[in-house]
Amino acid sequence: MSEDDIKKNILKDVRRMQEEMDLLFDHFYKIRHSPVLTAKRLWRPPTDVFETPNEVVILVEVAGMKQKDFSITLSENILTIRGDRKEKAQLTRTTYRNMEINYGMFERNIYLPEDVDPKGVSANYKDGYLEIKVSKKKKKKGKEIKIE
Repeated sequence: MSEDDIKKNILKDVRRMQEEMDLLFDHFYKIRHSPVLTAKRLWRPPTDVFETPNEVVILVEVAGMKQKDFSITLSENILTIRGDRKEKAQLTRTTYRNMEINYGMFERNIYLPEDVDPKGVSANYKDGYLEIKVSKKKKKKGKEIKIE
């Protein structure tokens, strides 16, 4: 493994730890602060990531948005999903009894395996779910060597 590969792996590990720490702090922040304070913060929509033999699939739950509200980029095996969910009703004299729906800007970084094909990315938004599919590179078959 080259020095550049080692640096890339360390950087990926640090980014993953940062994302996990962000999730942990977000969880504790929501417990300790009122929903009104957290409503204006950057939020993280629920996301599922799974693999099939031919692709990696990312499913993001983001109801109430339009296709134009999303930005998706793929750089060095990191898929970044950004968006902004606008509040449906902005009432000035409202007393909330419960406030669980997050509004505002969000960003998710998904770390993809090394064998994905950056040219094979597609996205579809339907029924409140953003589905992103990233094709895997075709594995080269090994060459059989005959012993004479």
